[in-house]
Amino acid sequence: RDDIQDEERSGRPITETIPEHSEQVRNIVVDNPYVTIEELQDQTGLSYGTVHRILSDHLKPKIVAARYVSKQLTDSQLNERVRIYKENLSRFEAG
Repeated sequence: RDDIQDEERSGRPITETIPEHSEQVRNIVVDNPYVTIEELQDQTGLSYGTVHRILSDHLKPKIVAARYVSKQLTDSQLNERVRIYKENLSRFEAG
């Protein structure tokens, strides 16, 4: 055999975990934290394994009472947390 290239195989093509797919999954989870992997699979057209890999390796959400909570905050969420923190710190220091 002279050719070392892989031959075409039947079945679903392999999809990479590209940033667009991660963003698509993240947006769905942010909109509906109760979404299942199967529902994500149906909505995105990605395989179960790809969706699971995006959730566990890339987005790394925490599961709180069977609910996905993204660790990635938007700028407005981060600013709001800082504002609340400073407000609470001022109250604490004032007594």
